[in-house]
Amino acid sequence: MKRILIIEDEDRVRKIYAQLLTDEGFEVIESADASEAYDVLNKGGIDLVLLDIKMPVVFGSILYEIMQSFHNKVKVIVASVYPLDEQKRIVKGAVDYHDKSHGTQLLLEKVRKALAE
Repeated sequence: MKRILIIEDEDRVRKIYAQLLTDEGFEVIESADASEAYDVLNKGGIDLVLLDIKMPVVFGSILYEIMQSFHNKVKVIVASVYPLDEQKRIVKGAVDYHDKSHGTQLLLEKVRKALAE
């Protein structure tokens, strides 16, 4: 079973994503901030991260840079309210990018594609 870590500070959004992915048969771990997420990453076994950019204390872009040094095998999909071109500029090199306004069905397709590669 593939393990997905959702790093999202908005409870409502995090819970929606978690339910969607759990219903699809993925094991989901939720994190509300970068520090908590990094602890989960250090334990290993994460296949994919859904990463928000704008979070309190440590932005997702900073966490992504740290992940590239220590957890670069973990695939990352950036999921943010920023437009896609801005997401790509802020977080360079993620496997995919998702504008939250595009809905959960498109996000699910991106998750499936990333995990199939």
